[in-house]
Amino acid sequence: MSIQQMQQQLINQISAVNNEDILRMLGEELSYSLQSHADISKLLTDVDLKELTMLASEPIDKNTMSLSEFNSIMEQWRMK
Repeated sequence: MSIQQMQQQLINQISAVNNEDILRMLGEELSYSLQSHADISKLLTDVDLKELTMLASEPIDKNTMSLSEFNSIMEQWRMK
C-alpha cells in the first residue's frame, strides 16, 4: 500500500468517527508522534540545554555508593 493510499484510508476512517473522545485521543497521539521525531533541544532554553548537556556528560556512578558503604552508614544512623 502506498503512502497516499494509507493517508486516504486514515482520512476515511477518521471521517467516519463521530465520538469526540476518540477524535481527541487520535489528535493527541498524532501530535505526540510528530513531536517525538523533532529535535527537542530546540524547545529548551540555552541555560536548560547547557545544564542537560552537563548532566549527560557526568559519570554514571557520580552519586552512588557501594552496598557496604550504605550498610555502614545505615548502621551508624541506627545507633544514634
